[in-house]
Amino acid sequence: MGQTRRFGWLAIPLLLSVPVLWASAQGTSPPPGGAPAAAAPPNLTLKFNTPSAARGQTLSRSCAGCHGAGGVSTQAKVPGLAGQVPSYTRFQLTVFRAKLRPSAVMQGVASRLSDQNIADLAVYFATQAPGPAWAADPALRARGAALFQGGDNERNMIACAVCHGEDGRGADRQGIASVTNLAPGYGLEILHEFRDTPRFGVPHPDAMRIALKPLTDDDLKALAAYISSMK
Repeated sequence: MGQTRRFGWLAIPLLLSVPVLWASAQGTSPPPGGAPAAAAPPNLTLKFNTPSAARGQTLSRSCAGCHGAGGVSTQAKVPGLAGQVPSYTRFQLTVFRAKLRPSAVMQGVASRLSDQNIADLAVYFATQAPGPAWAADPALRARGAALFQGGDNERNMIACAVCHGEDGRGADRQGIASVTNLAPGYGLEILHEFRDTPRFGVPHPDAMRIALKPLTDDDLKALAAYISSMK
């Protein structure tokens, strides 16, 4: 998977609001006035009634084969969904459904979900406790804990806890993901993607890119070890 395809989804919020970038992504030139020439950006706004965790639980049975029962992943390269903030889960399922985030499997799954289904799944997974801590090398974990909780002033790295919280549980109102006990292989992959993505001018991806840019590959391994083994 090339960098353009891997990282493009991180720029989705800006892509949907800036006609020039949208036209560029479509391989066309924007017409006078800046409006898209043909296709408008997909609408990612969901319309749903009060979400139901009970309905979400029923729907979640089809997710268990990959993400684990109740959203607790047992595969190092598959993210757990248990305990994830609803706003983050809703957005990810929406961009998969719109085919803006790459994954043939997830695009297929999300294509069958209504707005209400997405909201119900998100609220259900949010009610579940994050999965248990993954095993991690103690020294590597300690290094990751120091970076996560305290950052690195000499390298101008802000502590991850400032946004994600000391417990890593994220912030629903800001759409900041929970990273508590995130599957280690998946966590490491995502950290690399954020650090190595080009600058898009989008708040969340840029914040992650800036925070992670000073870090080495060994630093990212340490962070992945820590967030996957938070208590």
